[in-house]
Amino acid sequence: MATRVENLTEVATGVFELRLPIPWEDEFVNVFLLAGGGHVDLIDCGMNSAASIDTIRRAVRSVGGEGARVRRLLITHIHPDHYGAAGILTAEDGAELCLHRLEVPLVHPRYLDLEQLIQEVGDYLTRNGVPDAVAEELSNSSRGLRDFVTPAEPALQLDGAETLELGGRELRVEWTPGHSPGHVCLYDAGQRVLFAGDTLLPKISPNIGLHPQSTPNPLDEFLESLDRLLALGPGLVLPAHGRPFEDAQGRVAELRRHHLRRKDQIVELVGEGEVTAWALAIELWGDRPHFFEKRLALQEALAHLQSLAVENRLQKLAERDLVTWRRPRPRPA
Repeated sequence: MATRVENLTEVATGVFELRLPIPWEDEFVNVFLLAGGGHVDLIDCGMNSAASIDTIRRAVRSVGGEGARVRRLLITHIHPDHYGAAGILTAEDGAELCLHRLEVPLVHPRYLDLEQLIQEVGDYLTRNGVPDAVAEELSNSSRGLRDFVTPAEPALQLDGAETLELGGRELRVEWTPGHSPGHVCLYDAGQRVLFAGDTLLPKISPNIGLHPQSTPNPLDEFLESLDRLLALGPGLVLPAHGRPFEDAQGRVAELRRHHLRRKDQIVELVGEGEVTAWALAIELWGDRPHFFEKRLALQEALAHLQSLAVENRLQKLAERDLVTWRRPRPRPA
């Protein structure tokens, strides 16, 4: 008789959701197990913690049988709650790691050799108006994340549009940049099931941030990614956070309205003056108590500001040491 594993639920035929804890917040990440042919394939893998890895292994045996192992591990993106255990599952369990190629070059500076990235982040913070003392603390705020991540080299690098077999299902890889440059979702067209990662969540918008490892216009890319997912016509959405849901069209509409309202709000806050992204982030979200939250707020503000500059609703004034934002000035008659 299979051992019962807490927070393991069959959410579609042969698809099992496993909810794993995120240590620094009262939240879970959903990873998905797909069983077939005496093995189990896994979408995302949670953090590198002994308890989390043990839970995954017990879930694999519960779903696939006593001798089952993780055959293929597909990572939607390299954030710690999705990628953290990848090195353990590949080295110790023999899992074949699949990762979008735009995520691959982000791994080494983020998790193995942080010093250059921390310097780049510090420069980016001060250039966007963060006071020096605060910038030093914020640039070091992600050091602790290394403790939750054991990286691994991918066996298969993805571009998007591949068809992969996972758990006996044919899933198409959908490249959905925005939250991360190489974020991918997976779609089962036959069953109309979308494995949405962090791109399409039921209750919150994922953090969409402009920062040294992001693409130049992540917010517009995120909104375009939502439209591509909606065009697939999913009937069931399996998100990486929150509960499964069916109304993809309604949720995409909500997310679009949210970000358009935020952009309108930012234009109003800029007014007739000239502001830094840091000052704007403080006005939008207040002085957040946690350093990591402060960085996320700044990155989110910058993503919206950049989108507005691309639309020419704001001007981005860039100097070597400072970037500011203002409304376009009227041309002289």
